Amino acid sequence: MADKKITALTSLGTATAREDLIHVVDDPSGTPINKKVTIAEMMNALSVPVALNDAAQTLTAAAHSHRTIIVPDTGADRIYTLPTPAAGVSFHFVYGGAAADATGITIKTANNTMFFKGSVTHHDSNQTAQTSAAVFANGTDEFTFACDLPEALDLRIVGISATVSLISGSSTGATPCTFA
Repeated sequence: MADKKITALTSLGTATAREDLIHVVDDPSGTPINKKVTIAEMMNALSVPVALNDAAQTLTAAAHSHRTIIVPDTGADRIYTLPTPAAGVSFHFVYGGAAADATGITIKTANNTMFFKGSVTHHDSNQTAQTSAAVFANGTDEFTFACDLPEALDLRIVGISATVSLISGSSTGATPCTFA
């Protein structure tokens, strides 16, 4: 095959398969080396779940977006701070404890001028009043999502602008989760 610029090559479009190869430049800011990767290898590497530490953390788009984020059974209340939202950048949180947590978790935006919009269905596990209800965020003044004593948690957060993140999912526990 004659030398061609990558932009001059024919696109596979919808015929792309997991075994197809992609040209990558490894370490472009250091000593660049041309390498190959299959689409399957790339997809697998970029979708490995991320387990959070039992400590307050500030998340980054580079390390946490478009991945499943496992929230541990924590030893104390923990705050997880999201980066500035960007359209399409998403985070998927799941509770990874083996039993009801004895502490609370809070997920908050990068600052109080960035907000949540959407709803989370809360399943109340209180033995006398097992009910489900939607908990809403209006997109204009709620920048924290708090869940005390979670038993289960499955949240999706997707940036829809530079100031608003859409939140959806479910939580289970004796105490309803809240937005503030």
